[in-house]
Amino acid sequence: MTAGATPRFWIKKAVKLALLAPASVGRVREPGLYVLIYHRVGAGMGREMDMPEDLFRAQMAYIRRRMEVVTLQTGLDGMRSGSRPGRDQVAVTFDDGYGEVYTHAWPILSSLGVPATVFVSTGFVEGLCSAPIRADALGTGADPEPLTWSQLGEMTASGLDIGSHSHSHPRFDRISREEAAREASMSKEIIESSLGRPVRMFAYPSAVPGNEDAVAENYEYAVARVGSKNLVRGFHPLRVVRTPVRASDGMFFFRRRLEGIRPLEDRLYMTLRGE
Repeated sequence: MTAGATPRFWIKKAVKLALLAPASVGRVREPGLYVLIYHRVGAGMGREMDMPEDLFRAQMAYIRRRMEVVTLQTGLDGMRSGSRPGRDQVAVTFDDGYGEVYTHAWPILSSLGVPATVFVSTGFVEGLCSAPIRADALGTGADPEPLTWSQLGEMTASGLDIGSHSHSHPRFDRISREEAAREASMSKEIIESSLGRPVRMFAYPSAVPGNEDAVAENYEYAVARVGSKNLVRGFHPLRVVRTPVRASDGMFFFRRRLEGIRPLEDRLYMTLRGE
């Protein structure tokens, strides 16, 4: 992501570098499970949640060479059983259900043998709700089109795992218990009836947990807050930590994330969102 990089992009790089040393103090060295969050791949938006295709390929090749890559389901089952991994594991996930997962990401994942999980917002996939990540204000990049059930069926038949990301993508800490129960159960029912396979995992919209009892009635696991990695010690199946990957990470800061160095910018983003 160098040709189309904006001044804002390079400013973010400088901030990351300035914060690297203090962030290293909190490095977690105990082996655990990293759960990477992606959204769009190769959409040309030039935004943090749109990963350039060549960078995504490089990141996937890196984890395949250097880490134990597992399905999210396998990693979480291991955490819950109390089986501490011998070395760090990593699972790849996507939120919302953008069409680029099929057109850009899946061919890369398949060629490298990297498993992945897509957390689907069923209202978006069915065309009933707008995309959680909308087109750039300057009109750059491809319009956010959802995956189709046919595409999801093809990928799940080839090893893709599927999870729920609610129906209409509300923050679960801002809705009633009744609304949360409806969102959680509706999404699960739609996915299972459309793809004919059980759904055991849930991803909180905006990575903010809330109404956990309503989620627990429908799912075994829920991925929630931003963080570094999950450890057997203190593992909570409904508060699984995920690691966001941003376009400005490039490869240098991507590697730092997978060394247990959580960028201080993550904490800043959470503060600005009122978490």
